[in-house]
Amino acid sequence: MKENSSITYREIYGQPESFQAILDTLPAIEKTLDEVFAEPYDQLIFTGCGTSLYLAQTSAYLWQASNATPATAVPCSELLFFPENYIKGKRTLVLPITRKSYTTEVRMAIDKVHTLPGVSSLAITCDPDSSKYNEHYILAPNTPEDSVIMTRSFTSMVFLAQILAFYAAGRTAEIDAMKDYAAEARKLLEASDAMAKKIIAEKPDLNLFITLGQGAYYGVGNECMNKMKEMGISNSEAYYSMEYRHGPMSLVDENTLLVLLSNEHTEETDAALMRQMKSFGGVTAAIGPNVDKMADIDYALKTENGYSELQAAALMGFIGQFLGYYISRKKNIDADSPRHLTQAIVLK
Repeated sequence: MKENSSITYREIYGQPESFQAILDTLPAIEKTLDEVFAEPYDQLIFTGCGTSLYLAQTSAYLWQASNATPATAVPCSELLFFPENYIKGKRTLVLPITRKSYTTEVRMAIDKVHTLPGVSSLAITCDPDSSKYNEHYILAPNTPEDSVIMTRSFTSMVFLAQILAFYAAGRTAEIDAMKDYAAEARKLLEASDAMAKKIIAEKPDLNLFITLGQGAYYGVGNECMNKMKEMGISNSEAYYSMEYRHGPMSLVDENTLLVLLSNEHTEETDAALMRQMKSFGGVTAAIGPNVDKMADIDYALKTENGYSELQAAALMGFIGQFLGYYISRKKNIDADSPRHLTQAIVLK
């Protein structure tokens, strides 16, 4: 008999193989990107729904941090209803991000923007059928998911977005530096699993879960929030780290977990924020390159891979996946098939 959430747990641990499959197909990805960027664009628009919207937020940041052409993240529904507000007559590359090619809002949005002059599309996808409605696509070729929950598909497409941003900028050395991504992912998976399990076991009364991050980690933080909401049916929120003081921190008490995704640019302010949240009674956890130096943090996971914020983005969401999993186990919820949800939203 299947244990609750066992499929999701197995798929979380399949992420290293997904990263390696992308690295193994780099020549094909680079060939496609050469074709796409043979002509200039005035702007890029990354778009998606749900988890893929959070992926779009991360992808747009990765692009902007590496390239001069402006980029933004927009929900598919916005492009569907208000395409002119975003295209504005500019030569635009629209990048739909999708696990399944048949998500209705994605298909409708891309069909709509293609009615405007100067628009072409490049899908970031796990489904080769995305070629049916896009001029180009780059593929995460090994992301099978039987669970409703997106885990390895999310991180694989973040990894594709990292490669896209670096390659278009000519920063191929940063791609080369990620040749051991699968091995580094395995190590961080095990460490994140252990930390999440420990937190939920030691703090069983937690009822509000907050994820905080800046830069590339804001979109990843939103996805961590989503995993705890979908899998654990729990109250969860995500914020830019420094924004949390501006009102939301009034909710912090001893049953609040604050998970910080820390990067090399934000360490000093991150430490001060966590100290303050702990003084309010909150339970504090942090992941990042120097979180072991943060005084009095309740749970700290130092990343040892040496990656920059832009290179590490695909790895930082592991903690949200595992927290969602352990919350679901504690509450006897089957995260493989969470209520009301399906793998793709198909509108009738």
